[in-house]
Amino acid sequence: AAESQAKVMYRKAALEVDMLNEHMVPWRGMAWQASTDHEGLKRRLRDLEKALEQAREDKRDMHEGVGDYPLSIPCVCPHSPTAASLRERQLAQEMAAQALAEKDVTITQLQSRLDTMEMEYEKILHGSLDLVLAKLAGASQYWEEMGTSISLENKERLQEFGLNPLEI
Repeated sequence: AAESQAKVMYRKAALEVDMLNEHMVPWRGMAWQASTDHEGLKRRLRDLEKALEQAREDKRDMHEGVGDYPLSIPCVCPHSPTAASLRERQLAQEMAAQALAEKDVTITQLQSRLDTMEMEYEKILHGSLDLVLAKLAGASQYWEEMGTSISLENKERLQEFGLNPLEI
């Protein structure tokens, strides 16, 4: 009777393990998707950082280019070629600064989104693992008690036949 009860309990525990494994399947898919999204966002962040560095280099080059002209150039007319080229450079610098600011905002937003996603997936993973650990702790305690019970029954049977369990 004890063996059949142990077999029933074993089957029940095996079913619980199977159910837990089935419960983990969607989480694995979500974890895989999160990892894929995480890598994609990292790639995009690297691309944006490269673009930002390129824009900074362009800005530096423009600033260096402005210093190449002597300061003693007479500007007789506001419509002269030098005044027009200076205005164009100033406009280009303003546009580059605006592009840099927009890229910085985008990078900050993406980094924030990435951090939020990472925290959410971490919570999901920890919650699932806590659930599995709780189930395993319960099953372990049950089987420990079941083993002790069976051991005591066997000890009593051996004593009924006049045998000492410690000698066997």
